Amino acid sequence: MKNTVNTGIVTVGTAAITTLLGAWDNALEILLIVMALDYITGIIAAFMQKKLKASTGYEGLIKKGSMFLVVILAAQVDRLTGNSNTVFRTCTAFFFIANESLSVIENAREIGIELPAFLEKYIRRIKKENNDHTESLTNNCDNSKEQDPQNSSNDKKQ
Repeated sequence: MKNTVNTGIVTVGTAAITTLLGAWDNALEILLIVMALDYITGIIAAFMQKKLKASTGYEGLIKKGSMFLVVILAAQVDRLTGNSNTVFRTCTAFFFIANESLSVIENAREIGIELPAFLEKYIRRIKKENNDHTESLTNNCDNSKEQDPQNSSNDKKQ
C-alpha cells in the first residue's frame, strides 16, 4: 500500500512539473544533465581546493532549483503569448545550458583537467547565438507593442 501511495505521489508530481514546464524535451533533459554535471564538478573542485562546505552545496542546489523556476516562468510566458512551440522556455533553457556548461569547464580547469579548446569555443558560440536570438525576439515583441493600437490607447490612459 505504501509503495502505491509513493508511486502515486511521484506520478502526480511529475505530471505537475511537466505541465508547468510545457512539456519535457531534449532542451530540459540536457539542462538537467548539465546542471548535475556542474554541481558534481563544483563539489569536486571545492573538495580539491579544501573549500568544501555543506552550506555551499545547499546554495548550489537552491540556485539550480531557482533556475528551473525561471524556466517554468518562461513556459508560462509562452502559454500567455500563445507560443505553442515554447520559444521563450527553450531560449531560457539554452541560456542556462550554456552558462552551466561554461561553469563545468571552469570547474574542470580548477580540478586540473586540460580541456579541448574547441569545446569552450563552441559553447560560447551557442551562448552568443542564443542571446542574439533572444534579442531578436525581444525586439519583435517591442515592435508589435508599438504597432498594437490597443496597447497605445492603454498606455495613454496610464
